[in-house]
Amino acid sequence: MTMNKFLRTLNRILAYLLIPLFILLMVTGYRQLGYFTFLTRGLANSLHQIYANISFLVLFAVHALISIKFALARKRIKGLHVDIMLLAAGIIFIGGFSYFALR
Repeated sequence: MTMNKFLRTLNRILAYLLIPLFILLMVTGYRQLGYFTFLTRGLANSLHQIYANISFLVLFAVHALISIKFALARKRIKGLHVDIMLLAAGIIFIGGFSYFALR
């Protein structure tokens, strides 16, 4: 299996994982507003602000960066320097937003 085929498969799996995670974020967010009373407010708060938030952030960032890599490759912009820049951008993005989510 080549690296591009692996990345395409990983990207598709991440997209399918993001769907229920997004629904969970929506439900817990509405619970914080007072709707969806089948969850307790404390559980919804911790799920929304810590657990689901950070996992959604990481999965979305990886999914977006893989998609950007393939989009740039279609425009014939590819190489090691592009991969390193995307990796650095992803680390900064995930690290920065995780810091503020846990703060």
